[in-house]
Amino acid sequence: MQEPESVDFLKPHEEIPTPHAVTHESKPSKKRLSIKSKLMLFGFAILATGGFLLSNGIAHTSSNEPTDNLSFLSSLRRLVVSGDKAIAGQDDDRVNFLLLGVGGAGHDGPQLTDTIIFGSLKPSTTEVGMISVPRDLNVNLPGYGYRKINNVNAFAENQEPGSGPEATAAVIKDVLGQDVHYTIKVDFSGFEDIINDLGGIDVYVENSFTDTTYPLDDELGSVQTVSFTEGWTHMNGTSALQFARSRHGNNGEGSDFARAARQQKMLLAVKDKALSVGVLLNPAKLNRLLSTVQDNVTTNMTLWEMMRFVKYIPDITTENIAMHVLDNRSGMLYDANINGAYVLLPYEEDWSELHALADDIFTSTPNDPTFTTTQQTQPETKNVTVEIQNGTNTTGLASETAQLLEGSGFTVDTVSNAINRETPNTIIYDLTDGEKDEELAALKEYLSAEVYMSTKGYLASDAVVPDEVLATTPGIDLVTSASDIDFLIILGQDSTNLVLR
Repeated sequence: MQEPESVDFLKPHEEIPTPHAVTHESKPSKKRLSIKSKLMLFGFAILATGGFLLSNGIAHTSSNEPTDNLSFLSSLRRLVVSGDKAIAGQDDDRVNFLLLGVGGAGHDGPQLTDTIIFGSLKPSTTEVGMISVPRDLNVNLPGYGYRKINNVNAFAENQEPGSGPEATAAVIKDVLGQDVHYTIKVDFSGFEDIINDLGGIDVYVENSFTDTTYPLDDELGSVQTVSFTEGWTHMNGTSALQFARSRHGNNGEGSDFARAARQQKMLLAVKDKALSVGVLLNPAKLNRLLSTVQDNVTTNMTLWEMMRFVKYIPDITTENIAMHVLDNRSGMLYDANINGAYVLLPYEEDWSELHALADDIFTSTPNDPTFTTTQQTQPETKNVTVEIQNGTNTTGLASETAQLLEGSGFTVDTVSNAINRETPNTIIYDLTDGEKDEELAALKEYLSAEVYMSTKGYLASDAVVPDEVLATTPGIDLVTSASDIDFLIILGQDSTNLVLR
C-alpha cells in the first residue's frame, strides 16, 4: 500500500499533547552530521521563475494593483519608472521572502505545503541566503494546537481563501525570528506544462535511482516504475515532474529530504531556462506560458516590486548563495512521534538556535550543502556582442534598445547613429557566418527584423531563414566598433513601437 502524502487534517481544538511532553527512547546527539547531498537547493529558482513570469503579466498577484498582460519591454519600462521606490527591506539591505510549493488541484491535500523555503537577498552584494524548512516541523498553531507546519497554509485557506501565505509567514516569523516581506506560492500542478512550454530543462541527476511505486494520480491507487541515471539529463514536463515528486526511490533517494533536494535542482534548471535568451526574447513562447502560469503562482508583490526584485536575479551565482537545511541532521532538530505521526522538534524550545541561523543567513558553515565543480558546469552558452545603430530620427532609440538587450544577457559594444536615418525596417547583419544562429533567431523574432547573412552562414544555420544572402559577410563596412562584433543591428522605423516612450 502506498504511503500517504501527508497526515490527515485534525479538527480545531482537538486535544494533542505538547511536543515536549512526548516521550522518546533517547535524545539524539546534538553533534552536527555532514550532509552527503552535493547538489542542494537553489530555491531562489521559484522566485526567479515565478517572479520573472509575474513581471511579464503571466501570473497573478494578491494585491489590488492591476496586472495587465505586459510585454517584456514594457515591464522593463515600468522598472525604470519605479526606480526611485524601494522594496520592503531594501533600506536595511535585507529583503526576506517566503517560497511555498503546493500540489494544487488533483493532488491529495492540494493546499499542503510540500516546499517551504525562507530566503533573504542582500541587494548591495546580491548575496542570497536560503533556509529549507521541513514540512514535518511541529509548531503551535492558535486554535489547532501543535501541528506539522505544512498544514498552516491549508488551514488558513480553508477558513479564508487566499490567506494561506500570510498565515504561514506569521508562523515562520516565530520559528526563525525574521519578518517576511514577500510571499510567493507556486502550484506545482502547472509545472509540467510550464516545462514543456519552455522546451524542456537540463537537470543534473546526482544519484541514479529507481522508484517502483510512483503514483499515476488516476484515483485508483495505480503506480508505475520510473528511473533516472546519474549525469546531465534533458527532461520534458512529465519526466521533470516524476523526478521532483518521487518519494520511494532506491540509492538514498527515498526520503522527503532527498525529494526536496531534487525539487530544488529542477527549479534551478527552470530558472536557468526561463532567463535564457531563447525564452526572454521569444514573444511566442512567453505568450504560451501566459495561459499556463497565470493560475498557478500567487504573490503579495505589486508589479513594480517584482521588477525591482527580478533585476537582481541575473547577478546571483552559486558562489554567493548560502544554503542551509533544517532536518534531523542539522543539529537543531530531532525526530519524535506524536500520536503515531512522525514530526521534527527543536532542541531549544524557544527556537533560539534557529533564530541565530536566520540572523546569520548569508554565512555558510562547513556542513552546508555545496555545488560541486562538475555540477556547476551547465551546457555551454554563447556570449553575444552587438553593435546598435539608430536608423531613425527618434532620439535615444538605440540607447534604450541597448539597455533592454543588455538586460537580457547581450553585450552591447557600441551605440551610434546610422548613416541612413530613414531606414524603414530593422536589419540584423550576421557577422558570425551562422555560428550563433539560435541567438540570431531570438533577436530576429524579438526585433521583428530582417536578417542578412553570408552564403556560408546560410548553409551553416539551422535556426534562421535569412531575408538576403550575399557571397561575402554583409555589414562589415558599416561597423564602427573596433571590437569583434557578432551582429550589427540597424534599427528601422518599425522598431520605434518596441520601446515605450
